[in-house]
Amino acid sequence: MDIITEAVKRLENRIHGSGSEEGIVTIQTDPDRVICQYERGACLKATYGGRSAEFVTMDPVTAKTRIGFMFGAVLGTLPQRAAACAIMNVATGFFCLSRTLKACDPVAHRECRAALRKEIGGESMYPVGIDGNALAGFGNVVKSPEEAGVILVVGDGLIGPGAGDLLARYAGEKRIILLSPSTAGVSALLGCTHWCPFGKG
Repeated sequence: MDIITEAVKRLENRIHGSGSEEGIVTIQTDPDRVICQYERGACLKATYGGRSAEFVTMDPVTAKTRIGFMFGAVLGTLPQRAAACAIMNVATGFFCLSRTLKACDPVAHRECRAALRKEIGGESMYPVGIDGNALAGFGNVVKSPEEAGVILVVGDGLIGPGAGDLLARYAGEKRIILLSPSTAGVSALLGCTHWCPFGKG
């Protein structure tokens, strides 16, 4: 299962016939933006209809395109998939499907880490795409999904090869949590559990 193309299909079905698919989205890198502490890479800022949203990735791209560019597209490269997620993030924000569009202020990082510890409890966790330094000190990180009670995924993990198959394999068997503003659009469209308590709208 390709989780990104599935989410794109859901967005297409939601806005079909509205004319919104012809709307222009601008994607730029924002080097000055302080990103979510669990992510690494460049911050892509997608702007549409006066709203903006973020997606953090190690495979950045800049573009000016239509929302409909991704409808039916193969999305075979990581930059294309990152762009699609950035577009879904701003589109779901614009259509009020998602309220988390941007990372929290750094002053909330400590409280966020404490809240994540509480959310996970004593369960072991398998990180997908998460900056290793961000989980230093958690003590219950495992090296394979088979060992985990919780699978945690950020944006760069979401666009990676096999991410959809991994999540489909363990759906209903393990807790799967999509973290950070980067995963908000896909979460809203597919009904996944999304966790970003201090993210901004």
